[in-house]
Amino acid sequence: MKSTPGLTIKANVMKRRLIKAIKGEKGQALPVVLVLLLLGGLLIVPCLSYASTSLNSGRIVEKNVSGLYAADAGVENALWCIKNSIEPIPEQLPENVNQTQVSIQTENKGKYTLYYGELIEVGEPPQIHYDYLIVDGEMVWIEEAQAYEYTITVTWQAESGYPPIHLEEVGVRFPVGYGYEPGSAANPSFDNNLSTDEPDDTLDGAGAPMLSWELPPPCPDVSEEDRIATQTFYVTGEGGLEGDYTWVKAGREEIGQVGEVIGILYGITATATLPEDGEITARVMADAILDEGTGEIGIILWQINPQ
Repeated sequence: MKSTPGLTIKANVMKRRLIKAIKGEKGQALPVVLVLLLLGGLLIVPCLSYASTSLNSGRIVEKNVSGLYAADAGVENALWCIKNSIEPIPEQLPENVNQTQVSIQTENKGKYTLYYGELIEVGEPPQIHYDYLIVDGEMVWIEEAQAYEYTITVTWQAESGYPPIHLEEVGVRFPVGYGYEPGSAANPSFDNNLSTDEPDDTLDGAGAPMLSWELPPPCPDVSEEDRIATQTFYVTGEGGLEGDYTWVKAGREEIGQVGEVIGILYGITATATLPEDGEITARVMADAILDEGTGEIGIILWQINPQ
């Protein structure tokens, strides 16, 4: 088969052009490589800096968390000593916790009573004669009512010959998850109630209901002859049954405020310190009251790294 001269010439021309074009590509990759090197040089420094910052941040967080657990251990140790009447309360944990030393400061702030979510110092006006009254609360399930029956009981305990004590207010804090059943204070079954009115109903910081009945003049009273006064009503809800307390307020010139929780208030501060350089990694402060009636510890305040 004979080849066509024209086609052969065109093929040779295209071949020569292709070879020439390929030869002309030499060195074109160098600018691309230089650009990539430049970008790499610009990015590697901030990337390394970011990695270093992340590592340092991780170490700081780990150190602070370890210190927090250590300081918590110091507060818990002081609370255990208080509850078990171990004195003096140690000023430092005997062993390091999480490679930190834990110092403990404990202050006995005296006797206080818990009244409407606030601590009132015993022995200062209007809390002079706190021991003339006892107030407590009891919550019992009543199947027929499908509700809890809550009774606040105020009991006279003054010495013989003391005049009647007039009551101005009575109240209760429920456990979280429970609430007052409207109208139940006026239930005919509770005909000895101090008040049949509806209570003032608010929530404390934990979301627990706080009920109070104001008892306007002529205020009911308890006396040597009639020692007990009660306020009974229904409570509905579900959850734990712990965390309630009651209080009563009497004439200031007679008694003042009296709470169900009365005891010694302690202020505790635990500080976690690195032994090698003395750096403070965490501090925890707590206020706790030792209930003189039950011997239980109630935490009033818990602060982490207070300012």
